[in-house]
Amino acid sequence: MSDTHNFLRYVLTGKPNEDAAIGPRVRLQQHLDLARAVQLMAMITIFNSVIAGYVVLSLTGETLIFVWSASNFIAAALILFDYFRKAGRPLPKSVSGRYLYRSEVMGIVTGFLFGAMPLYISSDPFNSLILSSLFTVSMSAGLMCVLPRNPRLVVRYLAGAVIPLGMHVILHFNDKMMAIAIGLSLLILTIYFGARAAFMLYLKEVKSVDEATQLREILDVALDGSGQAFAVLSTDGKVIFENELYTKVKPALRNVESLGGVVHAHDRYWQTATYQVASIGSVEIFTDVSRIEDARQEAESLRQEADEASHAKTRFLSSVTSELLVPLRTVRLQASMMDAGSRIPVTKADMNRSADQIRLLTESLEGRVEQIIGYASGDATQADLAATADLREDDTNPVLKLESFLRRSLRSSQPGQ
Repeated sequence: MSDTHNFLRYVLTGKPNEDAAIGPRVRLQQHLDLARAVQLMAMITIFNSVIAGYVVLSLTGETLIFVWSASNFIAAALILFDYFRKAGRPLPKSVSGRYLYRSEVMGIVTGFLFGAMPLYISSDPFNSLILSSLFTVSMSAGLMCVLPRNPRLVVRYLAGAVIPLGMHVILHFNDKMMAIAIGLSLLILTIYFGARAAFMLYLKEVKSVDEATQLREILDVALDGSGQAFAVLSTDGKVIFENELYTKVKPALRNVESLGGVVHAHDRYWQTATYQVASIGSVEIFTDVSRIEDARQEAESLRQEADEASHAKTRFLSSVTSELLVPLRTVRLQASMMDAGSRIPVTKADMNRSADQIRLLTESLEGRVEQIIGYASGDATQADLAATADLREDDTNPVLKLESFLRRSLRSSQPGQ
């Protein structure tokens, strides 16, 4: 029912607006309330009929009041029969509204029977109207309290009860009757607006529940989309609310030991978190962190590879540095032999051989420098490392042999040897 609903239109037609009917949630609640209150309504009718009959008989001595009481007893018996006939049935999930419609028609009949009290008292029309108004108004007010969510039934009962009272006022019309009729009209309007206020309050409650349900569904969809399993628990551990994902993963996570707040279940990683809420209990959240965990493991693998590459580069540079020193020292020795201040006799053939050796050594140096540049740019391979190691360890290395040969030659050519 919208905020601009017409209560009188609803009472008369069942539609708060021209095209909008009452919702199934409200209709179901009205059905359940009426089914629970039928027995109470019948007992109240019997009790008020007995009390009213006794008071009228004591004041007026009219025996026709027993006919009035009997008619109300019959109506209450029919209500009780309907109650016991449907007792024990399971609560419905949805209703068509026919039971409510029949009850509203029955409300008009029972209201007419109860309000017809002054028609059975002919000795004192004025006092009979006062007594009838007193019991009828109290009966309608009690019905409004018992069925605050079903104003159509309350208003129809009230209308049925007012009809014989109005007939009695018309039949015995005078100034005193007019005064009582005005007072009775004010009481009727009070009951009408009270029923309207109670029903509008109920509709606001229904609207709040609908909005809360929509927000819950939105929250459920949002949490499922975010990969979070979410549950609200009471202080005693009972689940108040849980989304579908929580229902799936909770049994698997219950017996899994957490490692740093992360558990592995259903081939995924879950970050567990629990927050205490004083007014509710606790909120438990399982967040799917599989992508983060996979990225962390990949980063760890890349870090290990980078460390291995750094160690390999260090070994490579250490090995190549040794290989660079050998040719440089040999070139220095060859150059010292051809130095102008050298006292070592050198022939042209020796000069040519030294030049060839220097060329060989510079080519070796050039190869090593290219290896260093290639490794620094990331192009070095394991073959380069193996080649460098072979140059150091192989006994047939020509550079090492040349260095050894030159050292022996220098020692043998020095004076005094």
